[in-house]
Amino acid sequence: MRRLLILLLVVLLASTMRSASAAGSRVFPETGQTVYGALLDFWNTNGGLPVFGLPLSDQRSEQTLQGRFDLQHFERQRLELHPENQPPYMVLLGRLGDDLLRRQGRNWHNEPPASEYPSGNPLGGSCQHFDATNRDVCGPFLQYWQSHGLNDGRLDSYGRSLALWGYPLTGVKSETNSSGDTVLTQWFERARFEYHPQNADPFKVLLGRLGAEAYDPQHPNGGATIYVSKALSNGHSLEVPQGFDIQLLTEGLNRPRLMAVDGMGNVLVAEMGTGRVLLYHPGTQQQIDWHAPLVFVQGLTNPHSILVVGDQVYIAAEDQVVRVAMSSFHFDGQPALYTKLIDLPTGRDPLYGHQTRTLALGADNKLYISIGSSCDVCVEDDPRRATVMRFNLDGSGGEVFASGLRNSVGIAFRPGTNELWGVDNGRNKLGDNIPPEELNHIVQGGNYGWPYCYGNRVPNPEFNDPAKCANTLPPAYTMDAHIAPLGMIFYNATAFPPAYQDDALVTLHGSSERSTPEGYNVIRIRFKDGQPVGQEDLVRGWLVGDKWWGRPAGLVIDNSGGLIIADDDPGTHVGRLYRLTYTGSGVNGTTNSK
Repeated sequence: MRRLLILLLVVLLASTMRSASAAGSRVFPETGQTVYGALLDFWNTNGGLPVFGLPLSDQRSEQTLQGRFDLQHFERQRLELHPENQPPYMVLLGRLGDDLLRRQGRNWHNEPPASEYPSGNPLGGSCQHFDATNRDVCGPFLQYWQSHGLNDGRLDSYGRSLALWGYPLTGVKSETNSSGDTVLTQWFERARFEYHPQNADPFKVLLGRLGAEAYDPQHPNGGATIYVSKALSNGHSLEVPQGFDIQLLTEGLNRPRLMAVDGMGNVLVAEMGTGRVLLYHPGTQQQIDWHAPLVFVQGLTNPHSILVVGDQVYIAAEDQVVRVAMSSFHFDGQPALYTKLIDLPTGRDPLYGHQTRTLALGADNKLYISIGSSCDVCVEDDPRRATVMRFNLDGSGGEVFASGLRNSVGIAFRPGTNELWGVDNGRNKLGDNIPPEELNHIVQGGNYGWPYCYGNRVPNPEFNDPAKCANTLPPAYTMDAHIAPLGMIFYNATAFPPAYQDDALVTLHGSSERSTPEGYNVIRIRFKDGQPVGQEDLVRGWLVGDKWWGRPAGLVIDNSGGLIIADDDPGTHVGRLYRLTYTGSGVNGTTNSK
């Protein structure tokens, strides 16, 4: 009855929804999302709210197992935009029924055929047999399947229903859904049918919320993130969202910072404290021995960042960018030789100057390099300081791309776009809460204010010159002061739930500038409609009370979609690597069979 009341309320609210001001779009106030264009046309003409439910995400470019598409997630489906196809197949439906069964470890091919199904036909009524999957659909489920279909006049009734729902994958079982209801259930390629006999017609057959369970299985019905503690092999523990697991891979490194992964699965780690780049090799068994790294390159000054472009490995040290051909490394214990490409500025204030240099590859196939300031607040003599510079891949053509960036340690391009984003560390000596740390959308020619201002064009007291700030660009998003955001990536793999797609993941290194320590964790900054809108912890627990035992610094996605985290722990030189994975264990979206 509860689900019926909710559905009736949603239908009532839907009837009063007002379209957004832009033509061909509709705002859904229940979720704050907008549906527009071809996706809205498809939603309207093929079943609307009862079939697809409310939108849960914005329309966005997203990486799937089949490729990168513009798509949008709904309560009961995922709609993908394929403009290369002819209508109505410009929009395709996700195979969420099949996807979620696989995620639960249920291979529908192994379930008994229709003639041997233990529950027989608990729904009663006539049945239709589907030879393709050897399943029967009966009674009210068959009536529902037949009465809905894709709006394609070229197809007969059977073809329209098949295009919308797909084939049945299972027989009928009693299962508990993500809302806690135990009901007779049957899975299809693109849907899950649920029988609620206590409901009035036509609401006895309801569609499972596959879209919500697939998109954000930790929060299929909303609510706060639940964190679970995971014990590590070194006696410490870390907290991660329910459904995730974290493992300590290795420790004893000397200030590991940023990392890269090549196409063969090799994990390269910049070890600032030794001037080396370490390489962790999967070997012939595709299993990395995390306690036996190879020295890929040595003899560098504070190597900080690594970028793999085909066979070429670029390494940014404090004073130079070098290049190594991976094919020249023979995995025989001998470091590779490198070629110097770019001179970088050196010299800094020993307390507040910056020696980190970070690389990113643009869609224009050029190198982008962030170079921190030499001081806390000063007018630089070298115009390359406190900038992001851009170079050709051979090191030529250097130019300042953006300026006024005190120390943008983490920079990355947002997937599916040409947008460069970066986290910037604010100045010191203005107290615990000023200035905010920043996430900036870094554009060509942009000036972000340092050293004359901080935050949203606030003049620094050393200069107190509002005119110097008037034409600077404010941050797109701010964080608490002195938490030291360092590594930043956008998650663009498929191993985490789709809700994490293209969100920014950031390490917070923490800082002694605060009277009460803060940071020392990894956060997720959520993006909506291409803009950052909020944050939450992804991994926490390095700070216990007012004492920290680790300082997260670098992030990289490995070739299986797991997240490797570097903790440089500069106080004890016991740097560590961890791996965060999504298992789905314990999340509400897991459906149990009975």
